[in-house]
Amino acid sequence: MIAAALLALGAAGAALYVGWSKNTHNHGLIADLSYNLGGREVREHCTTCHVEGGLPSPGPNAAAEPHPDISPHVVENLGCTGCHLGEGMAMDRALSHGLPGLGARQVLTGRDVQGRCYACHLLDATPLAGAERPWQGYQLFREKACGLCHHIGGLATGGHFGPDLSHIGSQLGLEQLHTAIRDPRSDPPNSIMPRFPLSRSQVRDLAWFLKSRVADPYYATPMQVQAGKIRLPEVSLVPDDVDLLPDEDLLYRGKCLACHQFRDEDGYIAPDLTYAGRMRSEEFIREFLERPTRLIPGAIMPPSPLDAQKRDTLATFLAREATSEPEHPHAKHLYMHLCQRCHAADGGGHGPIEPNLATFPRAFSGNAEFYRRSDDERLVRSVERGIAGTSMPPYADVIDKAAREDLLDLIFAAFIGIERQDKTPLPLLPTRPQELSAPQQTDALYARHCLRCHGRTGSGKGPEYLDHLPRPRNLTNRPYFAAQSDEQVARAIADGVSGTAMDAFRDRLQDRHIWDLVDRVRTLSGGEP
Repeated sequence: MIAAALLALGAAGAALYVGWSKNTHNHGLIADLSYNLGGREVREHCTTCHVEGGLPSPGPNAAAEPHPDISPHVVENLGCTGCHLGEGMAMDRALSHGLPGLGARQVLTGRDVQGRCYACHLLDATPLAGAERPWQGYQLFREKACGLCHHIGGLATGGHFGPDLSHIGSQLGLEQLHTAIRDPRSDPPNSIMPRFPLSRSQVRDLAWFLKSRVADPYYATPMQVQAGKIRLPEVSLVPDDVDLLPDEDLLYRGKCLACHQFRDEDGYIAPDLTYAGRMRSEEFIREFLERPTRLIPGAIMPPSPLDAQKRDTLATFLAREATSEPEHPHAKHLYMHLCQRCHAADGGGHGPIEPNLATFPRAFSGNAEFYRRSDDERLVRSVERGIAGTSMPPYADVIDKAAREDLLDLIFAAFIGIERQDKTPLPLLPTRPQELSAPQQTDALYARHCLRCHGRTGSGKGPEYLDHLPRPRNLTNRPYFAAQSDEQVARAIADGVSGTAMDAFRDRLQDRHIWDLVDRVRTLSGGEP
């Protein structure tokens, strides 16, 4: 045993030595140069290997490749780490090219170096020669309404839904920034940031811009930054080459079209607003613009940046312009026009905007049991009046009764795969007792059977909520539960909800305990039927 341990220790030591000797490529004279960057002294050893700032010599008799021309800049005056990053005083190759971790100091080469240009130069209304791509990234940052959720230094207003990005270039490397933009839910998996439909080129532009947002820019003193004296240029969000309707510019100024669709303009992130004025009252739209989560709890839409008067004008505009009904020569055209954005073209519920909705759209395909257990009157009512507290809008004023019937027939025939009249008889619910259990007993019941999915506060984000899709129901959704009868809530607890992770508890709970939990749902949601 001892011999094996010594052998393993020796092997580990040898591996460490070999690794060290390979990574430490200079044991001779060490260059120690100092530069003045923006009044700050910067010391580096980089030219020990990168003679005159070029690439290292590939061999003992080969000349080093010179540094590309960067005029009007002069390499001898700038040094290396101001543009390329890295750890200039490190003695080890691996460390000098960037400390391990999140890649904040990872060496930048080639065109990635432009990600540092605006750490030295103040970003202006016109792009700096050679730094057009990060400048374009700033335009995208404004056009895609990133500032509605994220604050960034130099802008007069900024959101508080997402992390502050003012110093993100000092915290993350380019690779990490690419990943965060391209796949926000890779880390953390519960991120609410939508995945914007950006091209690879646009992702790079945005990442280069964000890489230039650093804690210690060279174009300003720390005092000027702290005092808010540094301002980024304004970007016009209203297109000047399109004939807009009166007040239509508010859709751009309010950054609505960064996510939503209105007629031919589409952000591909959020619901279509073309018929919003026929589906929702002006009062609903005004309130939703001001406080989205009050009407749809869990909505990821931040409050509109428009002031109260402009919100009123926008609500009136949407009501005024939503005057025509969608053309529906056939129910399948109607489905693709109104439903597939959420429920998907194959009826599976994974429509293009599904990840950004507060609640998962009900799946049609592969979910026949749910529809066997749902009476037809409820389904008709859902299409006609919508579902309160969710993104499902009422269609009564958008498509007529005959068209709604055709649409339901199509959904049953094309996706659900059963006849609309094919229903499963449901067992009777237990009678509600005269008196419910003591609150302490209901606490224990809830903790034992509900907490791991719905969470202690009922938010739907218990320890296991990411294991399920559809996600567990948010029990604090007041508008939703106010529209549900006690019997509907008791039915979900007793018999479960097909197509979701909600199990049937009829055989695991006493009759009175089913009604105890109905009462707990009412307490959490604060909504009576």
